Amino acid sequence: MLAIGAIIGACAASQAAERSSARATPTATVTRTATLLPPTATATATTLPPTPTLPATATAEPTDPPPPTEPPVSDVQAIAQPPAPVAPVRGGTQLALPANTTVIHGGCASDGECHWYNFYWAPTHEIVIQPGEGQSKVQHELCHAHQHWSINGGAPLAPSDYDLESWYGTPEGGSFTAAVAGLAWPWTHSAVNGLEDFAWTCAYWYLDPAYLLSLSPDRYRWAESNLP
Repeated sequence: MLAIGAIIGACAASQAAERSSARATPTATVTRTATLLPPTATATATTLPPTPTLPATATAEPTDPPPPTEPPVSDVQAIAQPPAPVAPVRGGTQLALPANTTVIHGGCASDGECHWYNFYWAPTHEIVIQPGEGQSKVQHELCHAHQHWSINGGAPLAPSDYDLESWYGTPEGGSFTAAVAGLAWPWTHSAVNGLEDFAWTCAYWYLDPAYLLSLSPDRYRWAESNLP
C-alpha cells in the first residue's frame, strides 16, 4: 500500500510540475518581446540641433537718441537778407538870392502890391504867400527870386521886367530852355512857360530831388549840373 501511494504521489508531483512549467512559458515570451523594441524616442531627442540664441546686446539697453543738430545753412539765405541802403539822391544846398529877400504870409507886399495868388515882387524883394500854402510853394517863389538874381544880382528892374522876362536872355535861362526843349510838361496847376518850368524844377531840386529825378530825369540832370 505504501508503494502504491508513493507512486501516486510521485505522479501527482510530476503533473503539478508540468502544469507549473506550462503557465510560466507565456510570461517569459512577453519579457523577450519587450527587450526587442528599438529606443527611437531616446535617439530622436539626442539628434535635435541646439536652438540658436540672440546675443545679449541685440535687445539689451536702449540707445540714447542722437543730439539735435542745427539746420543746415544755405547760401540761398543771402537772397532773403534786406537790401543794402540806397544812397540818398543828391539835391541842392544853397540858392543865390537878391539881398534882403523876405517871405510874407499874406495877400500883399509891403508896398501895397496885392494878388490872390503867390508871387515874387521884384521892387521889394518880397515873396508873398497866400494863407495855408505849403513849403513847396514858398520854394517855388524863392526860385523866382533867384531868377531876379541871375538877371542882374537883384538890382532894380524896369517895371516892364517885373515879370522877369529878361531871364531868358541870361546864360542860365538859355541853358535851361535848351535842356527842356521837346520834353513833356510835367507840372500841374501852373502856367506853361519857361519861367514856371524853371521855378518848379529848381524848387524840387532843393526840396525833393528824388521826386524830381523820378518825374523828369532830364530836368534833374540839368539842375545837378547848374544849381548848387
